[in-house]
Amino acid sequence: MANGRPFAGSLLVMGTYAKLSGIVGRRRDSRLRLGVPAQLITLSGQSSASLCDLSQSGAHVRAKGVLERGEDAVLTWLGFEAFGRIVWAGDGEAGLEFDELLAPAILIATRDQVDLGFAPSTRQADHDQARDWYLGSR
Repeated sequence: MANGRPFAGSLLVMGTYAKLSGIVGRRRDSRLRLGVPAQLITLSGQSSASLCDLSQSGAHVRAKGVLERGEDAVLTWLGFEAFGRIVWAGDGEAGLEFDELLAPAILIATRDQVDLGFAPSTRQADHDQARDWYLGSR
């Protein structure tokens, strides 16, 4: 390392250098931007959520209800689930850090479901839920 920078030709793999060197604010893993329906389950309860983005090590969600930093949580989406802890929360959004890294196959399968149109957007899911409620209440 010279002048706080890695030597030319040093290997930087998914933010590993940033993690080892203590640089703050760098993501360890790249994120898959989504916007698909999810469920967030904590000891406080279960809430509908929108999975904004996903990586091997964590996720960013928007959820209804109060989310508390430090709370254990289970995130479910598109037939997958991950256990973790809320590491930041505010204004109906939260960041989760998973207990174990997600397998790359889960990220690929999630991306494939979204790209192929098998996964509804959060907005479409909300619309479908409202329609079903309306039709069921008649």
